[in-house]
Amino acid sequence: MNLTKRTTREALGFATDRQLADFFGTSKQAVSAWGEDEPLPEGRQWQARALRPDLFPVEQPPTEVA
Repeated sequence: MNLTKRTTREALGFATDRQLADFFGTSKQAVSAWGEDEPLPEGRQWQARALRPDLFPVEQPPTEVA
């Protein structure tokens, strides 16, 4: 799953880019540059998963049954 700014903000219960910037420890200007429905930068997706694995679990590839 590619996390977008919109889905990440909604999952965290945030209403503003400022809140999302604080969550990631970055500037509001950086967050504002991300497209609303475009995937977040890959590093930020991993950071979100590391900070809140309950909301953003790492997807496991399906295992084959022999």
